[in-house]
Amino acid sequence: DLVGILNGIDPAAWNPAMDKHLPRPYDQRSLVPGKAAAKLALQRRLGLAEDPHIALFGVVSRFAAQKGLDLVAEALPHILDRMHVQFALLGAGDPGLEQSFRWAAEAFPGRVGVHVGYDNGLSHLIQAGSDFFLMPSRAEPCGLTQMYAMRYGTPPLVRATGGLIDTVDQYVEGATPPVGTGFRFQDATAPALYNTVGWACATYYDRPAELEAMRRRGMDRDFSWGLSAKRYEELYGWAVAARRAQGEP
Repeated sequence: DLVGILNGIDPAAWNPAMDKHLPRPYDQRSLVPGKAAAKLALQRRLGLAEDPHIALFGVVSRFAAQKGLDLVAEALPHILDRMHVQFALLGAGDPGLEQSFRWAAEAFPGRVGVHVGYDNGLSHLIQAGSDFFLMPSRAEPCGLTQMYAMRYGTPPLVRATGGLIDTVDQYVEGATPPVGTGFRFQDATAPALYNTVGWACATYYDRPAELEAMRRRGMDRDFSWGLSAKRYEELYGWAVAARRAQGEP
Protein backbone atom coordinates (compact mmCIF):
# COMPACT_ATOMS: atom_id res chain seq x y z
CA ASP A 1 0.00 0.00 0.00
CA LEU A 2 1.20 3.48 -0.85
CA VAL A 3 0.05 6.37 1.33
CA GLY A 4 0.94 10.04 0.96
CA ILE A 5 0.96 12.45 3.88
CA LEU A 6 1.56 16.16 3.37
CA ASN A 7 4.41 18.03 4.99
CA GLY A 8 3.59 20.38 7.82
CA ILE A 9 4.84 23.92 8.40
CA ASP A 10 6.01 25.59 11.59
CA PRO A 11 3.14 27.96 12.43
CA ALA A 12 5.38 30.00 14.71
CA ALA A 13 8.25 30.53 12.25
CA TRP A 14 5.82 31.28 9.41
CA ASN A 15 3.21 33.53 10.96
CA PRO A 16 2.60 36.98 9.44
CA ALA A 17 1.14 38.19 12.74
CA MET A 18 4.46 37.67 14.55
CA ASP A 19 7.02 37.83 11.74
CA LYS A 20 10.01 39.97 12.73
CA HIS A 21 11.11 40.17 9.09
CA LEU A 22 8.08 42.24 8.09
CA PRO A 23 7.79 46.03 8.47
CA ARG A 24 4.25 45.60 9.78
CA PRO A 25 3.09 42.16 10.98
CA TYR A 26 -0.51 41.42 10.07
CA ASP A 27 -3.38 38.97 10.41
CA GLN A 28 -6.69 38.72 8.56
CA ARG A 29 -8.05 41.88 10.22
CA SER A 30 -5.03 43.92 9.13
CA LEU A 31 -4.35 42.07 5.88
CA VAL A 32 -4.62 44.99 3.46
CA PRO A 33 -2.35 47.52 5.23
CA GLY A 34 0.03 44.75 6.32
CA LYS A 35 0.59 43.45 2.81
CA ALA A 36 0.82 46.98 1.43
CA ALA A 37 3.66 47.78 3.85
CA ALA A 38 5.45 44.54 2.96
CA LYS A 39 5.05 45.23 -0.76
CA LEU A 40 6.61 48.67 -0.45
CA ALA A 41 9.48 47.26 1.62
CA LEU A 42 10.05 44.51 -0.95
CA GLN A 43 10.04 46.97 -3.84
CA ARG A 44 12.63 49.10 -2.06
CA ARG A 45 14.76 46.10 -1.11
CA LEU A 46 15.03 44.83 -4.69
CA GLY A 47 15.06 48.17 -6.52
CA LEU A 48 11.60 47.82 -8.00
CA ALA A 49 9.46 50.83 -8.86
CA GLU A 50 7.44 51.84 -5.79
CA ASP A 51 3.98 51.26 -7.18
CA PRO A 52 1.28 49.97 -4.82
CA HIS A 53 -1.08 49.17 -7.69
CA ILE A 54 1.08 46.93 -9.90
CA ALA A 55 0.74 43.13 -9.72
CA LEU A 56 3.87 41.71 -8.10
CA PHE A 57 4.86 38.05 -8.55
CA GLY A 58 7.30 36.45 -6.12
CA VAL A 59 9.64 33.47 -6.52
CA VAL A 60 11.64 31.76 -3.76
CA SER A 61 13.20 28.64 -5.20
CA ARG A 62 16.19 26.64 -6.25
CA PHE A 63 16.92 27.73 -9.82
CA ALA A 64 16.49 24.38 -11.54
CA ALA A 65 14.46 22.75 -14.29
CA GLN A 66 12.75 20.48 -11.75
CA LYS A 67 11.33 23.62 -10.14
CA GLY A 68 10.21 24.94 -13.53
CA LEU A 69 12.45 27.98 -13.34
CA ASP A 70 13.50 27.49 -16.97
CA LEU A 71 9.84 28.07 -17.86
CA VAL A 72 9.93 31.33 -15.91
CA ALA A 73 13.12 32.41 -17.70
CA GLU A 74 11.57 31.61 -21.09
CA ALA A 75 8.23 33.29 -20.44
CA LEU A 76 9.50 36.30 -18.49
CA PRO A 77 10.43 38.63 -21.39
CA HIS A 78 7.06 38.02 -23.07
CA ILE A 79 5.18 38.61 -19.81
CA LEU A 80 7.03 41.85 -19.17
CA ASP A 81 6.46 43.04 -22.75
CA ARG A 82 2.70 42.54 -22.54
CA MET A 83 1.64 42.78 -18.90
CA HIS A 84 1.82 45.43 -16.20
CA VAL A 85 3.72 43.37 -13.62
CA GLN A 86 6.79 43.15 -11.42
CA PHE A 87 8.84 40.12 -10.40
CA ALA A 88 10.84 39.51 -7.22
CA LEU A 89 13.10 36.46 -7.41
CA LEU A 90 15.25 34.84 -4.74
CA GLY A 91 17.30 31.70 -5.22
CA ALA A 92 20.38 30.09 -6.70
CA GLY A 93 21.31 27.02 -8.70
CA ASP A 94 21.77 26.57 -12.41
CA PRO A 95 24.33 29.18 -13.60
CA GLY A 96 22.46 29.69 -16.86
CA LEU A 97 19.23 30.47 -15.04
CA GLU A 98 21.01 32.78 -12.62
CA GLN A 99 22.40 34.69 -15.61
CA SER A 100 18.98 34.78 -17.32
CA PHE A 101 17.37 36.40 -14.30
CA ARG A 102 20.24 38.86 -13.86
CA TRP A 103 19.79 39.79 -17.52
CA ALA A 104 16.05 40.33 -16.99
CA ALA A 105 16.76 42.65 -14.07
CA GLU A 106 19.09 44.71 -16.28
CA ALA A 107 16.77 44.65 -19.29
CA PHE A 108 13.67 45.59 -17.28
CA PRO A 109 14.87 47.95 -14.53
CA GLY A 110 12.32 48.64 -11.84
CA ARG A 111 10.23 45.67 -12.90
CA VAL A 112 12.47 42.70 -12.11
CA GLY A 113 14.41 42.37 -8.87
CA VAL A 114 16.74 39.43 -8.32
CA HIS A 115 18.81 38.24 -5.36
CA VAL A 116 21.01 35.26 -6.18
CA GLY A 117 21.74 33.34 -3.00
CA TYR A 118 19.95 32.57 0.25
CA ASP A 119 18.38 35.18 2.51
CA ASN A 120 15.84 34.05 5.10
CA GLY A 121 14.55 37.55 5.85
CA LEU A 122 14.05 38.31 2.17
CA SER A 123 12.20 35.02 1.67
CA HIS A 124 9.69 36.06 4.34
CA LEU A 125 9.36 39.52 2.78
CA ILE A 126 8.69 38.03 -0.67
CA GLN A 127 6.00 35.77 0.76
CA ALA A 128 4.27 38.75 2.39
CA GLY A 129 4.94 41.52 -0.13
CA SER A 130 4.05 39.66 -3.33
CA ASP A 131 0.55 39.60 -4.75
CA PHE A 132 1.09 36.10 -6.18
CA PHE A 133 3.64 33.37 -5.51
CA LEU A 134 5.01 31.51 -8.52
CA MET A 135 5.84 27.78 -8.23
CA PRO A 136 5.74 26.09 -11.67
CA SER A 137 7.43 22.83 -10.62
CA ARG A 138 7.76 19.91 -13.00
CA ALA A 139 7.75 17.59 -9.97
CA GLU A 140 6.93 18.40 -6.35
CA PRO A 141 6.27 15.56 -3.86
CA CYS A 142 4.69 18.06 -1.47
CA GLY A 143 6.30 21.47 -1.31
CA LEU A 144 6.36 24.01 1.49
CA THR A 145 6.64 27.46 -0.04
CA GLN A 146 3.13 27.38 -1.50
CA MET A 147 1.86 26.69 2.04
CA TYR A 148 3.85 29.62 3.40
CA ALA A 149 2.42 31.82 0.65
CA MET A 150 -1.18 31.02 1.52
CA ARG A 151 -0.52 31.61 5.20
CA TYR A 152 0.73 35.08 4.22
CA GLY A 153 -2.32 35.83 2.07
CA THR A 154 -0.47 35.38 -1.22
CA PRO A 155 -2.27 33.09 -3.71
CA PRO A 156 0.12 30.60 -5.30
CA LEU A 157 0.35 30.05 -9.03
CA VAL A 158 1.46 26.44 -9.46
CA ARG A 159 1.72 23.63 -11.96
CA ALA A 160 -0.71 20.81 -11.27
CA THR A 161 1.66 18.16 -9.99
CA GLY A 162 2.23 16.16 -6.80
CA GLY A 163 1.55 17.93 -3.55
CA LEU A 164 0.74 21.18 -5.31
CA ILE A 165 -2.54 19.62 -6.45
CA ASP A 166 -3.23 18.48 -2.89
CA THR A 167 -2.59 21.87 -1.28
CA VAL A 168 -3.71 24.54 -3.78
CA ASP A 169 -7.41 24.64 -4.61
CA GLN A 170 -8.17 25.90 -8.11
CA TYR A 171 -9.76 29.34 -8.29
CA VAL A 172 -12.94 29.44 -10.35
CA GLU A 173 -13.86 32.88 -11.59
CA GLY A 174 -17.28 34.06 -10.43
CA ALA A 175 -18.15 30.77 -8.71
CA THR A 176 -21.02 30.68 -6.22
CA PRO A 177 -20.06 29.97 -3.52
CA PRO A 178 -16.54 31.31 -4.13
CA VAL A 179 -13.83 28.65 -4.34
CA GLY A 180 -10.07 28.45 -4.72
CA THR A 181 -6.87 29.46 -2.98
CA GLY A 182 -4.68 29.84 -6.07
CA PHE A 183 -4.14 29.15 -9.75
CA ARG A 184 -3.12 25.81 -11.29
CA PHE A 185 -2.02 24.96 -14.83
CA GLN A 186 -1.39 21.56 -16.42
CA ASP A 187 1.32 21.71 -19.06
CA ALA A 188 4.97 22.28 -18.14
CA THR A 189 5.42 24.83 -20.91
CA ALA A 190 6.24 28.52 -21.07
CA PRO A 191 2.96 29.35 -22.91
CA ALA A 192 0.91 27.64 -20.18
CA LEU A 193 2.78 29.63 -17.54
CA TYR A 194 2.33 32.83 -19.54
CA ASN A 195 -1.42 32.29 -19.85
CA THR A 196 -1.84 31.57 -16.14
CA VAL A 197 0.12 34.68 -15.17
CA GLY A 198 -2.25 36.58 -17.46
CA TRP A 199 -5.22 35.00 -15.70
CA ALA A 200 -3.83 36.07 -12.32
CA CYS A 201 -3.26 39.60 -13.66
CA ALA A 202 -6.82 39.81 -14.92
CA THR A 203 -8.06 38.77 -11.49
CA TYR A 204 -5.82 41.33 -9.80
CA TYR A 205 -6.94 44.26 -11.97
CA ASP A 206 -10.54 43.33 -12.81
CA ARG A 207 -11.81 41.34 -9.81
CA PRO A 208 -10.09 42.71 -6.70
CA ALA A 209 -12.90 41.60 -4.38
CA GLU A 210 -12.54 37.99 -5.55
CA LEU A 211 -8.78 38.22 -5.11
CA GLU A 212 -9.09 39.48 -1.54
CA ALA A 213 -11.52 36.67 -0.72
CA MET A 214 -9.04 34.19 -2.21
CA ARG A 215 -6.28 35.59 0.01
CA ARG A 216 -8.43 35.08 3.10
CA ARG A 217 -9.38 31.52 2.12
CA GLY A 218 -5.70 30.71 1.84
CA MET A 219 -4.99 32.19 5.26
CA ASP A 220 -7.77 30.01 6.68
CA ARG A 221 -6.03 26.80 5.58
CA ASP A 222 -4.29 24.83 8.32
CA PHE A 223 -1.02 23.25 7.17
CA SER A 224 0.47 22.83 10.64
CA TRP A 225 2.19 19.62 11.74
CA GLY A 226 -0.73 18.86 14.04
CA LEU A 227 -2.81 17.61 11.13
CA SER A 228 0.01 15.70 9.48
CA ALA A 229 1.02 14.07 12.78
CA LYS A 230 -2.55 12.89 13.25
CA ARG A 231 -2.44 11.29 9.81
CA TYR A 232 0.74 9.43 10.79
CA GLU A 233 -0.91 8.18 13.97
CA GLU A 234 -3.88 6.95 11.94
CA LEU A 235 -1.56 5.26 9.45
CA TYR A 236 0.40 3.44 12.15
CA GLY A 237 -2.85 2.32 13.78
CA TRP A 238 -4.10 1.02 10.44
CA ALA A 239 -0.82 -0.83 9.80
CA VAL A 240 -0.90 -2.51 13.22
CA ALA A 241 -4.54 -3.52 12.74
CA ALA A 242 -3.76 -4.93 9.29
CA ARG A 243 -0.88 -7.01 10.63
CA ARG A 244 -3.01 -8.36 13.48
CA ALA A 245 -5.77 -9.28 11.04
CA GLN A 246 -3.18 -11.42 9.25
CA GLY A 247 -2.40 -13.24 12.50
CA GLU A 248 0.90 -11.49 13.22
CA PRO A 249 1.71 -10.22 16.77
